[in-house]
Amino acid sequence: MANSKSSTVFHEYATVDTSPGEAGYGTNEVSLRELRTKKKRIQDRVYFSVRETEADSSEASDTSSVNVRLQFKCKDDVGWQDYKFLNGATITAGCRFAITDMAAEIHWRGWVNDDDYVSGSVVFGFDW
Repeated sequence: MANSKSSTVFHEYATVDTSPGEAGYGTNEVSLRELRTKKKRIQDRVYFSVRETEADSSEASDTSSVNVRLQFKCKDDVGWQDYKFLNGATITAGCRFAITDMAAEIHWRGWVNDDDYVSGSVVFGFDW
């Protein structure tokens, strides 16, 4: 298989099932403020999730080993910053949470670096 992206008016997802190489791989970037104000697609939050691609991951014989990063970039930033939870939690397959940060000129993406991929296949990204 090959890594892929899926974009609709309701989501931005990426699937990683092979090593993304040096460039890394992830979702298209999203601006939550633009989704709410310009595109009128959301009210107050966007959800980020990571999930196994098996139809029923509870029965999976081999779970994925992929480190998915939630990243953000503020206006005039040169690069992306990994989001860190205040409680030290990490993002793993099965995580789903709301992002309520609607600040202006902040962009978000889900990302997998080359050394973040070991095995398996995950779908991750944003929906609203």
